[in-house]
Amino acid sequence: MSATKILWGQILTVFLIVLFATWGATQYVAWSLGFQAQLGTPWFVLGGMPIYYPPAIFWWWYFFDAYAPAIFAKGGMIAASGGFIAIAVAIGMSVWRAREQKNIETYGSARWAKPQEVKAAGLLNPDGVVLGKLG
Repeated sequence: MSATKILWGQILTVFLIVLFATWGATQYVAWSLGFQAQLGTPWFVLGGMPIYYPPAIFWWWYFFDAYAPAIFAKGGMIAASGGFIAIAVAIGMSVWRAREQKNIETYGSARWAKPQEVKAAGLLNPDGVVLGKLG
């Protein structure tokens, strides 16, 4: 695999985790505040429940934090947990991808040469500079 290959699946997965955690935090705060009209018009209504834009929690937090600090603190923790989960998933996916590789030949993957590779490189010829001992 090329070291410059962009892993769109991994990027999308991490982005969606952050998005859904933020959205979940927004919905939690809206529910905790009783879906008050002061929160603004919902994006849409699903099954009788107002659904707000995912980043709405940040606007509400700025304007209404003084009225319900505990609710916004918990909502902030829910949103922040998405970032930590996304980091863990990104690391896990990177480790998983690295373990799938059998013969890694990218930068930083140095290893000792195998005897057949030493022979193919012509380093076992009787003349020349001694680079080391094999075997």
